[in-house]
Amino acid sequence: MTVHNSAYDLAQLQAIFRDGEEEARLAHVQRLTQQPEDLEERRAVLALLIEVMGDDSWQVRKEAVASTLCWSDKELLAHALVDAMSEPDNIGRRNAVIEGVMKLGPICIDPLLAALTHKPEHRKVLVDVLGTYGDIRVIPALGQALLDEDANVRTAAMEQLASFSSEEVVPALRAGLRSPDMLVALAALDGLNRQHVVLPIAEVLPLREAVALRPAMMTSLGYSQDVAAVPLLVDALIDKARGAREAALVALHRLYQQLDGKGRQLVIDSARRLDEMAIRSSLRALLEATPPVRQATAALLGWTGRREMLRPLVLALGDADSNVSETTGLAIVQMGIDAVSVLCDMLPTLDPRSRASAFHFFHRQAAAITDEGLRSRIRSLIG
Repeated sequence: MTVHNSAYDLAQLQAIFRDGEEEARLAHVQRLTQQPEDLEERRAVLALLIEVMGDDSWQVRKEAVASTLCWSDKELLAHALVDAMSEPDNIGRRNAVIEGVMKLGPICIDPLLAALTHKPEHRKVLVDVLGTYGDIRVIPALGQALLDEDANVRTAAMEQLASFSSEEVVPALRAGLRSPDMLVALAALDGLNRQHVVLPIAEVLPLREAVALRPAMMTSLGYSQDVAAVPLLVDALIDKARGAREAALVALHRLYQQLDGKGRQLVIDSARRLDEMAIRSSLRALLEATPPVRQATAALLGWTGRREMLRPLVLALGDADSNVSETTGLAIVQMGIDAVSVLCDMLPTLDPRSRASAFHFFHRQAAAITDEGLRSRIRSLIG
């Protein structure tokens, strides 16, 4: 039952929440799930519940939020809780209020937007919460927050914008690429990359000067569908930063798949001109990196056409990731009949695990090997 039917009852509640034991405070806050019928009393009890959200006990704070969310007057809750987000000192209350705002949902968007227009001290929190709803109505306000004088607000706004998948956010993200704030530019580029947005190379090339932005820039080049990105990605294969090198590998593999025959031949020709430093760097990636990087590295080693790459590629044939092993098999086939013949010659020298991987490769790629003499030799090897 509720216990707030009069001002006297409300005064009693205030005393209990101020001086009572935790068990008593918890029991009384759990009884406040029904909103008062009188509007003024409703406001008074809600103010009390928000006060209780700063209780020393996390259980009491949690129940205060739960009781509040049971009320049917969501408009009143939205405005009161958004106003309470300005709590300057009590971290427990501030966190409980934010939890309530997020659980209330999009009904809080209008009060949040109204609060943000006044640029309060806690506007970063407002920006953070606005982005969680995934509602495109907040995009203009987040775009405006990119101009805030507070770097933390700018970064928060860009991070929230980058979380949207809607095309409506793309202009704001592209504008963020020109920000002098590196964190804003990085968040913008990450958001565009997540949506696989095709950007002109000239638009992302200026970001190359910032080391922290290079991996995301390489990823963007991989989505460019532009053959002009090939030399840029090839050059990045020897970047001093490992993150940029690996991002370039994956991007080059992705770009290859997007290009036509002439573009793909340019990738292959570029790979065959790689120097030893680039090859050694790529070999390390084949053994140590994540599956997408290993997959891209296997493709690259195949493009080089170098016979000495067969042995590391045989190791990759047994990779635990099916995409890596499949791409490795295709890379060996792409190296030509002579390479497959050399692999046949290598079989007696391979360890049992690598030999099994080679046999599996022969079974999988049988249809791709058209030379009848070689097919006959393979059949004799695998029985």
